[in-house]
Amino acid sequence: MGRRKRDRKRRVDENDGGVPITPMIDVVFLLLIYFVATVEPIPIFAHLNVYTPSSDAPPKEKPVDPPSLIRINVHAEGFTFDGVPVNSRQLDGFLGTLARASKTQSVLIMCSLSAPHGQLVEVLNYCAKHELTNLSIMDAK
Repeated sequence: MGRRKRDRKRRVDENDGGVPITPMIDVVFLLLIYFVATVEPIPIFAHLNVYTPSSDAPPKEKPVDPPSLIRINVHAEGFTFDGVPVNSRQLDGFLGTLARASKTQSVLIMCSLSAPHGQLVEVLNYCAKHELTNLSIMDAK
């Protein structure tokens, strides 16, 4: 009889501390579904601060057109800048003037096959000195 009493007491103790978790999980999932189904997305674009010009504002000035393509020819005899023969000092000055107007100016360097390699390097050094980076190099026939 003492043993039965202990077994009965143990079964009662095991059930006393247990909380039924299945109904709580069901309620949590129902709440999750409810909140997902009823949420309204916030219109993000309605709260952005965007500058819109008024119709009374004067039109912007037309941007200045960049100068046309610069052509530098490298020959065995020297350089030509847009068809005009120049020495290396004049070429450096012209490239400096154009670079002050626009660093994104397009420069086409046409190098003759008979020209010394050093002259092409000299032109490239002048372009690098004046931070002209939009360069194209091709051979002149």
